[in-house]
Amino acid sequence: AQAAPPPARVETLERIVAVVEERPLLWSDVRALAVVRGLAEEPAREAAIDERLMHVEAARLPQADVSPEEEDRALALLVAKRPALHAEVKEPDLRRLLRRQIAILKYVEFRFRPQVRVSDAELRKAWDDEQAGRAARTAFEDEEEPLRARLERRALDERIEAWVRELRQRADVRYVGGPPAVPPGAP
Repeated sequence: AQAAPPPARVETLERIVAVVEERPLLWSDVRALAVVRGLAEEPAREAAIDERLMHVEAARLPQADVSPEEEDRALALLVAKRPALHAEVKEPDLRRLLRRQIAILKYVEFRFRPQVRVSDAELRKAWDDEQAGRAARTAFEDEEEPLRARLERRALDERIEAWVRELRQRADVRYVGGPPAVPPGAP
């Protein structure tokens, strides 16, 4: 009697984790994001979905185009800071991630940054609030620029969060293998 051949070893090379606006979101994209940002699988999948939605929007704007030089610089900086990334994530996956993120940042700078203004009254109130309860107050002039930068960053973050919520509300997202344990946006 002949011995049965050993079962073939099956190795998954790639898989679809979600379909976002009729386009597959691949495990390699989620994994690259997870490694770069230090996220677990589920938060990385949700972040990748948000990033995909933002990138689709950003790609419509010519000002968000990413040059090969910008991509090369970003990759060189990232790998210089974290040399182990080359061993953990394939370079094409890193490049794809960086290209998306650069385009999104350029879009945000073009679309939202000009709308962010902190009035002198808001600045003064924030400074007063920060100084309340401190025994030794610092001079307003010494804190003005760093405080303005923090307030502008906070306002920009709020605009981005609202934009992502809006994108999610109108998006068609289907999870492959079932939805997340907690729906996005749930408390």
